[in-house]
This record gives sequence, structure tokens and C-alpha cells, in this order.
Amino acid sequence: MLEQILWTACVTPFNQDGSKIDYKSFEKILRMQDETGNGVVIFGSTGESLSLTENEKKEMLDFVFKLGLKTKIVLGAPSHNLTEALNWIDYCNNLPIHGYLFTTPIYTKPGIMGQTDWFKQILDKSRYPAILYNIPGRAGIKLHPEAVKNLENHKNFLAIKDCGGCADSIISYRIASKKVQVYCGDDYILPTMATDGAIGLISIAANAWPSITRKYTQYCLDGGRLPSKLWWQACSALFTASNPIPIKALLKDIGIIEHDTVRLPLSIQDLPSRKTLFNYHEKILNWDPKQEV
Repeated sequence: MLEQILWTACVTPFNQDGSKIDYKSFEKILRMQDETGNGVVIFGSTGESLSLTENEKKEMLDFVFKLGLKTKIVLGAPSHNLTEALNWIDYCNNLPIHGYLFTTPIYTKPGIMGQTDWFKQILDKSRYPAILYNIPGRAGIKLHPEAVKNLENHKNFLAIKDCGGCADSIISYRIASKKVQVYCGDDYILPTMATDGAIGLISIAANAWPSITRKYTQYCLDGGRLPSKLWWQACSALFTASNPIPIKALLKDIGIIEHDTVRLPLSIQDLPSRKTLFNYHEKILNWDPKQEV
């Protein structure tokens, strides 16, 4: 079971020119999450999975499993080619992981039955429970509630990561299925989604603030659901350029990763302000949501 209130969607640190994985920085991120008790998601959109080769992914996993982490590990899978997705799942099924993150197929904009049949095939192939990923801003189409209803009884379908950007989508999923749990996938709207039934958060912010993000997630799930102005502003600043550009810039500036390199077509030069991110970081370090509200 994927019983975890907070999953960190981990960045993939690169060397200065982006040609290699920076394993020293990657280990630092993973150990921070492990010490805090957060689960980790590797090869998601924050991890620039589409910019990684299959060999790089396999090498990264070899590295991860040698670290002896206690934390739960969820892996992303290819989201645009069924054969590649099934082959990857077949490979990962033999690894000591805890689950998968399956993104709504990108670019092709499948309808209800296209999504249903796609997910059924990859869920059938999986040996582990799966989180389906609603991210219409990247996929070009939402995860259809009707597809969720069609798949709700599959033994490997346990949850949804919802990055719909508002509460409407989680409500539609809760109506479609009372069995499937939903994780908030947008840090800044966690309080609202907790009110509407989210069971936790899959977070970008936790790369930089693992302990604070975990405490705030628990606070929201326990009923402290009045929105925090500081949290909303700080997390919104992490989206002033395409993810993971802002979070990598912040991680570099606070010394967690050595380089803020992203792979093309992303560019760190598209970030409007590093100073704004760092200012919010300093405020978050001394933040108490109970006092704020």
C-alpha cells in the first residue's frame, strides 16, 4: 500500500553542462527525504524524465538502491508510447520499489476509452500499486473521471495525483469513485484540496523544505485548512517558470545541489527572479502556520 501523506517529486540534478547526472547532489536530496520520512517520486515531470535516456534511468536506480534508504519509492513511467511503457514496467517490476506514477498519455489527447484501455494495459503489467497522474497542462487533456470510474476496481489502481490547478477535478474524481484516493499535486492549493478529500501531497516544494512541507501537510489534513498567504506565495513562486526551473534555482542557491542546470528545451534563463525565491525561502524557514492563521 502507498500509505504516505507526503511524496517528494524529486528533481534530477545534472553537472554544469547537463551531460551527466550529479549523483552527489542527488544523494543529498534523497537522504533529506529519507531522514524526514517522506516518500520519493523519481522520474516525474519535476525529475525531467522526458530528458533522461533509459540507460541513465537504469544507472540512477542502481545508485538509489545502493544507498539503503528506508523511504518508499515510486517510479514514473513513459507516457506516450505503449510498448516503451510496458517494457519499462517489465524491467522495474523486478526492482525493490513500492509503486508507479502513470501519467495521462501526452500529446495524443485520448478520449475516455483510449485512456481506459491504455491504463488497463499498464496496470495489468504492473506488479505494484499505481498512482494515475492528472496533469492537463502538460498532457494536453485531463484524466477523464469516466476513465477513473471504469478502472476503479483494478487491483493496482489506488490513487490519483491531481494537478488540475483547482478543486473542480478532485471533486469530479470523488464523485466518479469512492474507492480511489486523491493526492494534491499542486503545493499551493493543498488546504483547499485537503478540505475536498485529498489524502496527502505530492510536492515540488519538499525538495527544498522537506520537514516544513511535511508539517504543513499534516496540519492541513488534521483540519487546519485556512489558506496560508505565505505558503501560497512561496509555492506560487515555484511556478514563475516551467517546472523544475524555479525549484532547481532555489536548491542551488541554498546549497542543496551544485548546479541549477536543466536540459533543453528548458532554460534557467527563463526564470524571472532568483531573489524572490530566496526571500520566500528565508521566510518559510521561520514560518508557523498556526500563528499565521
